[in-house]
Amino acid sequence: MISKALIFDSSTIITLALNNMINILEPLKKSFNGEFLITPYVKKEIIDNPLKEKRFELEALIISNLVEKGIIEVSFPKELEKETKKALDIANSMFSADGEKIKILHEGEASCFALAKLLNSKNIFIAVDERTSRILSENPENLQKLFEKKLHTKVSMDKSNMSYFSDFNIMRSSELLFISYKKGLIHLPANPITVIDALLYAAKFKGCSISFEEIEKAKKLA
Repeated sequence: MISKALIFDSSTIITLALNNMINILEPLKKSFNGEFLITPYVKKEIIDNPLKEKRFELEALIISNLVEKGIIEVSFPKELEKETKKALDIANSMFSADGEKIKILHEGEASCFALAKLLNSKNIFIAVDERTSRILSENPENLQKLFEKKLHTKVSMDKSNMSYFSDFNIMRSSELLFISYKKGLIHLPANPITVIDALLYAAKFKGCSISFEEIEKAKKLA
């Protein structure tokens, strides 16, 4: 039974790959002293499908190598498909606007939450860069406000199953980069503040949902 693991959504691995930082995962796993996992749904998004497109083929091969070496493992417990469907159904029926349900999760993201549920340990973390997924877990009421601002209309929220997405340990590529640097796993020729600034802005510009304020706070901890 897995007691400690970091489950990766596609978004976090893609952010690291686009910033040439995917190589931190091997030493970071050793430091983490737990498993690095993806689901078959995430594997399809970051390896199987990209291998069919010339534009993304190289990145897919580099990521695939991490799986071949056992740094990242594909986890597919027997109840994962059923639990992923449950997560999808709950998330994608939680918010409505103008009589239409708002789709907020895809299979990859939903499968990460599902796998974390099935592993059922306090030491299970989910690495996801998408703002929607993170806010869904941390503060879904804020997600309602964001949808209303974006759609310029009233958004209703079904709170009956809201607790499904609570109590997850969420991380982003920005935290992984910060931790890796603090642990001495990233070596760049600059002072700590400059390096943290560069790492976190690179993550932000490649899709990580980190605010300018959070970056400034991280620099003070550099």
